[in-house]
Amino acid sequence: MNPWSRLVPSGRLTPDALLLCFSAFFADLGYQGVTALFPLYIVFRLHAAVYWYGIITAIAFGGGAGVGYVGGLIGDRVNRKTIAIAGNTFIPLMALSGLAHALWLSGLLFVLGWWARYFRTPVRQALLVQVTRPPERGMAFGFLHALDIAGGMISALVALLLISLGVRIEIVMLWAVPSLIVSTGLLFCVQRTTLYEETTPLKAAGSAQPRPLADQRVLLVMLLASATFYGFSFYNLGFPILTAAGRHATTYGYALGVLTYVVYLGVSAASGYAIGTSQASPLRSLWLLGYLPSALGSGLIGLSELLHMHAIAFYLFIALLGLGMGGVETLEPTLISSLVGSTRLSRGMGFLTVSRSIGQFLSNLVMGILFSFSRSAPYFYAFASASLATLILLAAEARYLKGGTDAAVRPSER
Repeated sequence: MNPWSRLVPSGRLTPDALLLCFSAFFADLGYQGVTALFPLYIVFRLHAAVYWYGIITAIAFGGGAGVGYVGGLIGDRVNRKTIAIAGNTFIPLMALSGLAHALWLSGLLFVLGWWARYFRTPVRQALLVQVTRPPERGMAFGFLHALDIAGGMISALVALLLISLGVRIEIVMLWAVPSLIVSTGLLFCVQRTTLYEETTPLKAAGSAQPRPLADQRVLLVMLLASATFYGFSFYNLGFPILTAAGRHATTYGYALGVLTYVVYLGVSAASGYAIGTSQASPLRSLWLLGYLPSALGSGLIGLSELLHMHAIAFYLFIALLGLGMGGVETLEPTLISSLVGSTRLSRGMGFLTVSRSIGQFLSNLVMGILFSFSRSAPYFYAFASASLATLILLAAEARYLKGGTDAAVRPSER
């Protein structure tokens, strides 16, 4: 058997699903490099205080909550493909933030580009559900995440190489534009020739009957609450980048900072794909392989800064964060697709975006303020919040546990 066919599941995913996944690859191939370089640009080139980075990212994420919900709401009433293309078209504004030599303008361009990303994300997720057979949706989101993050890792590697060669940060950031143009072009190619049922209700343990609608709503509320608290811990990785780069405020320091992003994205891509192809319960896997590793990763990074551990330990803990993010990005939308009705799928994905974004708004504000006083305290805050998200979802699992069997539907049962 061709080993490539095991990595690219063309027999299990439709051509439209593959187009959406590769569109995500080229999108992150572009803007993730900008995400890695933006904090270095405003702190070391524009000489802004770190808390300004926290404020800008808080606005990007917090405002993105409303933008993501609006995108999802429109996606249930208007052509989803059109909305996805519209949002994708304006993401390159992020790449232009390095050409603005004023903090306010650079921040504005970054925020607008990030909002465009939020606008298209819920409808792209809904489109992926729509063009994927129910049994393969976990794999679809895992493959989407793997390509998404693989593109981001390559983008960060390119940025690392160019920065190491002495290329100016603002020039490197322009790399995002051609990649995002390709990403948008792939969205145009999505035909939606075969559409599938958009929702597969959860079943009670040991029963072929779907769970009552009231039970599904309770689980949805608990999932969104958990996603919000996870969002409170989900700081922009610019803070670890600044932590690594701050040890050497030179070109070498910049490279160490970008290397943080490379490690994080690489582990996240691999874990997202592996988790998406597994047959494990998505509800249990979300807290065990998503929220819990994120909590531990943040806490250990804080401990490494407090005790001045070796840099190798720092990167190992960054890898643990990547594992958590891979699990969360794969499993959250998979569960949402099982809990909302077909006519509200984009809106359901929008609710997920809102829950995460509300948390990220507070997280980046708190991280930016705490970072100004301590290099370790921000990470202990994130540890506490992600731990709470883990406990909420653990309680949700306990509620749906009967006779030792997880009531959340397994992929093979959908």
